[in-house]
Order: sequence, then structure tokens, then C-alpha cells
Amino acid sequence: MTNHPIIPALALGLLFPTVVSAMPPGPPPHPVVEKLDRNQDGELSAREIKNASKALSKLDEDDDKALSSEEMRPEPPREERRGKRNDENQERPPGPPPSPLVSAIDTDGDGSLSEAEIAAAPESLLKLDTDGDGELSTEEAGLGRRQGPRGQGGPPQGGQGGPPPGGPRR
Repeated sequence: MTNHPIIPALALGLLFPTVVSAMPPGPPPHPVVEKLDRNQDGELSAREIKNASKALSKLDEDDDKALSSEEMRPEPPREERRGKRNDENQERPPGPPPSPLVSAIDTDGDGSLSEAEIAAAPESLLKLDTDGDGELSTEEAGLGRRQGPRGQGGPPQGGQGGPPPGGPRR
């Protein structure tokens, strides 16, 4: 009997997408980053920067024109357990670590965003624009590659998903 190395390779190729889709997605993005990066591409366009103050105001639940650390935490998971739905009384999980974008806007470093910090958000964000093109690349924004829909992502930008073609270099 002859061994066909192609058969295990085909089987692995058929299983890989299933394994990848079954992997849990990465942590959710910081709510501030999610509001700023409207198209979720890991970069901030000139338009997203220009609209930063307006985007941030959408997180202001108590309409005080500022964002508390509580308002910047992710929403609690909405799961159903034993027929009971977790409602608004559920506490929010701890907030993710601040991203460079949040740190740039939070100029006094107190973990919340005042009305003045929100108003100055476009100017604060542009301080991260090291190449002066009016936009924030993935590297300038410090966001790295983002997860796509349904948790599908890829290797980090600038990196490759394995050894180079032809095997590892020595």
C-alpha cells in the first residue's frame, strides 16, 4: 500500500477553517476606540479624527458632557441563563487597559474625559500623527490589527503567519 501525503494535508486544510472559527475572538475594543474608529479598520482617517468629539459624546449616558470611567467601560454581556436575561442591573466588567488613543485624549490622566478634553479630542489625536498626513495609521494609533467580523482576523500587520517560504532562515 502506498502512503499519499496529500490526503492528510487535504484533511488538515479542511479542518483548519473550522478550528479558526471556533477560536474565541480577541478582547473587545475599548468603547472609546470603537466609537472613534467607525469603520473598525484599526486606523483613524482624517474624517474620523475630525468627528472625534461628536463620536465620543455618544458614550455620554448621563448627558453631563463628560465621560466617566464607568461610561468608558464595555457593556456587560447579554446572556440568557436559566431563562432569565441579565438586565441593566448587571455591573459592567472592568474596563480594558487604556489605548494610546484614550491616553492622548485624557490629557490630565485621571481616567475620565472632561468636556474640555472631549472638545479638544481632534487636536489631541493629531499629536500622535508622526508623519503629518492628518490621519493615524495602525502604528500611530497603537491599535495593531483588529479582529474582523465573526472573530476572523489574521496575523499582525507587518508580520507573517509562519516561517518564510522555503522554511526558516538560518
